[in-house]
Amino acid sequence: MSGTGIAVAYLPVLVWVGLGTGLLIAYRRSASPTVFRLAAVFLGTWAVLATTVLLWVLTNGGAAAVVLLVRSPLTLFEERFLEVWLFGAVGAFAVFLTAFLLSQAVGRGFLRLLRPRELPWPGALSRPAPSTVLLAFPSRRAEAFTFTLLRPMRPAGQRRRDVVLVSEGLLEQLTPEETEAVVAHELGHIRELDGRYLTFIRTLARMMRWDPVLAYLADALTRREEFRADLDAVELTGRPRALARALYKASVLGPGRPRTLAGLLGTGGKRGRVETMKRIRRLVALAESGRYPEDPGA
Repeated sequence: MSGTGIAVAYLPVLVWVGLGTGLLIAYRRSASPTVFRLAAVFLGTWAVLATTVLLWVLTNGGAAAVVLLVRSPLTLFEERFLEVWLFGAVGAFAVFLTAFLLSQAVGRGFLRLLRPRELPWPGALSRPAPSTVLLAFPSRRAEAFTFTLLRPMRPAGQRRRDVVLVSEGLLEQLTPEETEAVVAHELGHIRELDGRYLTFIRTLARMMRWDPVLAYLADALTRREEFRADLDAVELTGRPRALARALYKASVLGPGRPRTLAGLLGTGGKRGRVETMKRIRRLVALAESGRYPEDPGA
């Protein structure tokens, strides 16, 4: 194939990569939920493509098929491979459906097993929609997270239940101002639809472990959403130091290691603690900027 032919063959690939890069750049610079939804749609489409490519490679010679695809990427789009695309789309849809059902089952099972108690909303925070509940569950770990349960059989206006969960261990460690900051952080996740989109994306990435690109993008979205929810909490409470103290207590002083489900901490393990320290430093910088004069020092 000539140089011009190779350039033409790779043009759709370059357009696709450019579209994804543009969405990620826009997402990093914008807190718009529309951009977040577009990024989620892009990741879903990417998952379909990744599933189809994997199936095509497995059914066309393995390593030899990879070499052929690198040399001529448009081969995958030839009419004779339409059946592979159909199977790839069906396979991706099966993964999507399983990821959705799994994320819903985990949330419902969590509520059934732990039987959390309802908490009153912090006085300084206005109560959100009636479909949002604040619950405390028995655990010595310092944890807080949120998820959305869909209830399609309910009447209109009751088909979604947004749940904010905080552990008893976290409540014991935090002051009322710090608890308020944590709840405000979780409300930021709900307001930007993280309980519906981000939880699904992370579940999907865990299921499609063969696709490192999807795993990386899902991780990048998770980090970005944690930073954005921090900013939302600061705007609601006006106390960045309170959230910084809560994060420090949860990640450093709290008993046990944070779970990967914890919305407050984002991720667990060593990398999670590194990311949490970055967030704490950012919150402290906000407090020292002078924009929040009513925020008391630590």
